[in-house]
Order: sequence, then C-alpha cells, then structure tokens
Amino acid sequence: MASITSTGLGSGIDVNGLVTKLVSAEQTPATNRLNTKEAGLQAKISALGTIKGALSDFQTAVHALKSASSFSSLQATSGDSSVVTATATSNADAGNYELAVKKRAQAHALASQAYANVTDAVGIGTITVKFGTSTYSGTPPVPSGFTQNPDKGTLTLTLDSSNDTLIGLRDAINKANGGVNASIINDGTGYRLVLNSADSGAKNSMEISVSDPSLSAFAFNASSAQMTQTVAAQDAVVNINGLDVTSCTNTVSSALKGLTINLLKAQPDTSVSLTVAQNDADIAKAIQGMVDKYNNVADSIAKVSSYDLNTKTAGALSGDFTVRSAMSQLRSLISQPVRGLTGSIRSLIDIGIKTQSDGKLALHTDKLNEALALSKDDVVALFAPLGLASDSGVTYLSNTDRTQVGSYALNVSAAATHGLLNGAVNPASLVVDGTNNTLQVKVDGVASGTITLTQSANYSTTTLAAELQSRVSGDSTLKAAGVSVAVSYDSANQRFVVQSQSYGAASTVEITQVGASGSGQTVGGLGPWTGTAGADAQASLDGAATTASGRQLTGSGNTDGLKLLLNDDLTGARGSVRFTRGLVEQFDKVLSGILDSGGTVASRLDGLQKSVDQIGEERTKLADRMQALQDRLLKQFNAMDALVGQFQAIGNYMTQQLATLPYATQANSKNN
Repeated sequence: MASITSTGLGSGIDVNGLVTKLVSAEQTPATNRLNTKEAGLQAKISALGTIKGALSDFQTAVHALKSASSFSSLQATSGDSSVVTATATSNADAGNYELAVKKRAQAHALASQAYANVTDAVGIGTITVKFGTSTYSGTPPVPSGFTQNPDKGTLTLTLDSSNDTLIGLRDAINKANGGVNASIINDGTGYRLVLNSADSGAKNSMEISVSDPSLSAFAFNASSAQMTQTVAAQDAVVNINGLDVTSCTNTVSSALKGLTINLLKAQPDTSVSLTVAQNDADIAKAIQGMVDKYNNVADSIAKVSSYDLNTKTAGALSGDFTVRSAMSQLRSLISQPVRGLTGSIRSLIDIGIKTQSDGKLALHTDKLNEALALSKDDVVALFAPLGLASDSGVTYLSNTDRTQVGSYALNVSAAATHGLLNGAVNPASLVVDGTNNTLQVKVDGVASGTITLTQSANYSTTTLAAELQSRVSGDSTLKAAGVSVAVSYDSANQRFVVQSQSYGAASTVEITQVGASGSGQTVGGLGPWTGTAGADAQASLDGAATTASGRQLTGSGNTDGLKLLLNDDLTGARGSVRFTRGLVEQFDKVLSGILDSGGTVASRLDGLQKSVDQIGEERTKLADRMQALQDRLLKQFNAMDALVGQFQAIGNYMTQQLATLPYATQANSKNN
C-alpha cells in the first residue's frame, strides 16, 4: 500500500498511525489465513516430490529386471588367469572343465630381402596375395603346396612409377585393407618389408605370386620362395577334458556352448581348471535392489501420510487419495501370480519375497536360491517378458504389446532356402584367360565392382570354386553390404553352383557380366545369368500362418508380434513356444500411470500448484482491497480533521470576541 501523508494538522490526531492500525487489523487475519493455507500446500507439494522421487527410484530398480538378459549371469572362473580366461553367455552349460593349452594360434609372417633405403625401387607389375593352407619342405621351410581358403578374399596390388618403392609397397598393402599388415623393419643389415596375415591359423597362411620378374623378391609360393618365413601359420590346440580342440584363433568360442575361452599362454603339460556356474549373487542383488526401493516408497508414503499419536499431528498427505491409490496398486502386484506360469514358481512369494507386518518387503535369499536351482526360466518369467521354445533349434527373439500370454504349437511346413545360380552342365573349359578373367555379380540386390580372377590354364573344379568364392566375397562393395556367396562344384550334376549365404526371398545371385560387355563369355560354365531366388520359411504358430523373412518368423492372432528364429532346416512339428509377460511390465505400466506427465502424481502436483498460484492472486486482491480501505479511511479522517480544524478555529475566534465584551473587561479588572 502507498504511504499515508496526512499529518492531522487540524485535529492534532495521528491520522497515519490510526489508519495504519485499522488497515492492519483488517489485513493481518486474512494474511495469516493465506500464509497457513500456502504453507500447507507447499508441504503437500514437497511431500509429493519426495514420494515421486522414491517411486522413480523404484522404477529404475524395476527396469534392471526388465530383460531376460538381466538374469543371464553365468560366471566362468579360471584356475590360472595367466593361461586361460573365459566368459559365459546365458545359454552356457554349467560345469567343471580341465584345460591344457598345447599351442597358441599364430599368424603367418614373412620378411623380404634387405634394402639399403626405404626409397629403393622394388619393381613394377602386380602382386597377388592369396590365403589358405600351405605345405612345406626343406630347411628352412619353403612352400611345396597350397590349398586356397575360399572364405578369404584375394589381394591384388598394382605397382607403377607412383609407388614402386619399398615404402610405396608397404603403404599400398596397408591402404588396401586386404587381410595383410605391412611394416618395414631395419634389422641392422638393411630395411626389410615384413608381412603379417591379419588372421591367425593354419588356413590363413599367405601365398604370394608376382606378374613381373622385377618383383620376384616378394614371391612366396611353390614355384618361387624369395621371401623368408619368420612365423609359421599355426592353429591353437587346447585339450578340454581329454579331447583336443583346434581353433584358428586364440579365442575358442565353438567348443563349449555359450562359452568363449581365451588362450593366453601355451602350457601343454599343466592343466587349468575352468568352472562355469550360475552367478546367483548378481541376480539376488538386482532383486534385493528392487525390494529396497519398494521399501523406500513405503517409508516415504508412511512418513507423509500417517498420524503421529504422540504429537497429535497428521502428515502432509494424510488421507490423500493419490498416495493411497499408488500404494494400493503396487501392493496388488506384489501378491499377484504371473499369467502363463503353471509350476511351483508363480508369484514373488514363491521366490522368497514376502510382505511384513509394516507393509514393507523382505527377501529370503535361501528361498530365491532354491527357486533358481529349481527353474531359472520360471524365475526370469516372474519379472521379464520371456519366450521359451521347447525345441532347441528355435530361438525366441522379441514380442510386442499385442502378443498374448500363452503356450503355442509351432509347425514348420517348409524350410527357408538360399538364392543360387547353377552353371552349365559339364563346362567345356576351366581355363581363365584374358577373355573371361573379369566378372560382375549382384548378390542380394547389391552390385559388385569389377572382379578380376587369377588367370590360369590349370584350374581344377576345386581350385576354381575356391578362386571364385574368394574373389566374389572379397569384393569391397559386397563386403561393406555384409553379403557373400559360397561357390561349390556339384559333382552329381557336373556344374558349378553359386549360392548366397543369406536365406529367404531376398536372397538372390546374378552374374551380370563375364569378360568384356556383350562378349557372351563364361567362366567354368557360369555366364551372365540370373539365378533362382531363395524362399522364406513357411510355418504356423498357434494354428495361424506366420510372416517369414528367411528363417525369421513373426506370429499373428494371439501371437501377433512374437518373433522366432529357426536355427536349422528341420520341418514338421517343432514343439511349443511359451510366452509370459512377467511383473516388471505391469509394474512399469502402473508406475508410468503415476509418474508420467499426465499421471496421477503430476496431475495432483499441477492441482496443488494452481492452488498456490491462486493464493498469489488472493494476496494481490487483498492488497488492492486494503489499499482501497486505506484510501477510504484516509479520506474520511482527513475530512474529519478539516472539520475539527474549523471547529477549533471558530472556538478560538469566539474566545477572542468574548474577551472584548464590557462585562468580561470589568470582571477582569475586579479579578486584578
């Protein structure tokens, strides 16, 4: 309010003080009521904020159990981690193993002759590096035979006046990224080019041929071995429980299901124990985390909604419907059985989570461990959406909100197939020369660049198939797209077959050109033809046809959105797939309904904030009303003050006039 400027000059009354006190007497009770009301609203907002935070923490803990992978904690423990380490995935088999690392895998390495300078000329022409299995003879060993690895591409380099130096050759090899790493080492006698196969293993040794005698120093093949082998290509050999397992790398991932073994040191005469066991401690920790956060919610709600008998005060949210509803919804899920589970593990109670007398939860880990030992899958299904296939050749992938809980029979009527292209029967020639040594293909709709084959008049069906597969799969465009082919010779029908490695209707193979455009050339009976596209699998789930893409199936009807992967080509009845949703999804829906922007807590907070805003408006109205009251009182008191002033002036005047009357003069003289 504006200050009062009247001073009460007429009456001598303190108009400022009087009006201020009268306005304050009117304003103070109303202000106190608004302050009390606002404090109560702010207390509720603060309490709801505390509960919201506790619920959000609980939701985070629940999300930690949202995926089946949260329970896939298997632990592999090595008896000597300097020799062997291992990691286990969810589908590994628990067990105890004895391992002896007999050999570690080695990558092939070659060294050239010594050069005085890295800028010395090395020759002009092409260098071709192939990968495969070599045989050797003599001391030092020199190649005596070679079988190409069709799964590896072939590296062909062209040297000209721009890169015909030792350093130019090194850079060209590394830039090509063709499976060879090159470096230059000065061993004291000169600079040597050292080549290392990027992949270890006996089937990845290098065979090097050159097109010009000037490059002969880099040849390494059965006809000419000018480079020196410094490290032999070698497979790893590890003995597992008495059986020798061979691997081209020191990471063995196919010997034991779900287990990746890392071979760190060869120690053939000493075995190392390897234990694979379920890591129940991590699962219990995640479940305990959920229980703890639930209890925090219960504590927070009790603190702000209960009545204290000692102080006879109620919590800020005592009797609040939002709080009661939130806790009621959560409690109902705690005791609720999971639909689709029919065994002895159907609810949280069955794994040791029980409600105590104060409404909080307690986890009995002994009961949880018993449940995990009895049926880990059912424990997982209590929490996370899970599909379980009774057939080990079927893998559950995912689901959608539309997928219904249930157990569904799977029947495969036709397996998925590869796209393939058949060559001419009994090809007249296996010769590859300047007329047919280039080709272009299209695999799964991806067009290759120009592919160049090694010219030779001595191809066999086996070596030509390996050359074709290596060259096509090694094309940079096809590799970038993740597509590849397998080339084989069908001896029964006497023809070459080119097959896409993918499955389904999108799996296609086409040779678009051999030799010069329009030349009509063939290579090994394979010409510019379009092959036969693959076919998607055909299957039904719960009696309804699935949608297939290669080996992947997607259900419809009750199984709408359920995705499965067929891992083999078996047809007929493939058992059943059981799908359950678990409690986490239900918890998430309840918590989202409470915490989301349109949820009950947000709506309640919005309502409370509007009430706080309304109090601000009421304060403004009160201030305006008090200002009006002050102005009115000031006007009235000023009018009174003016009137009193007039009366005082008249009184003074009359006193003066009376003093001049004769009677008044005589009376004054007598008195004197």
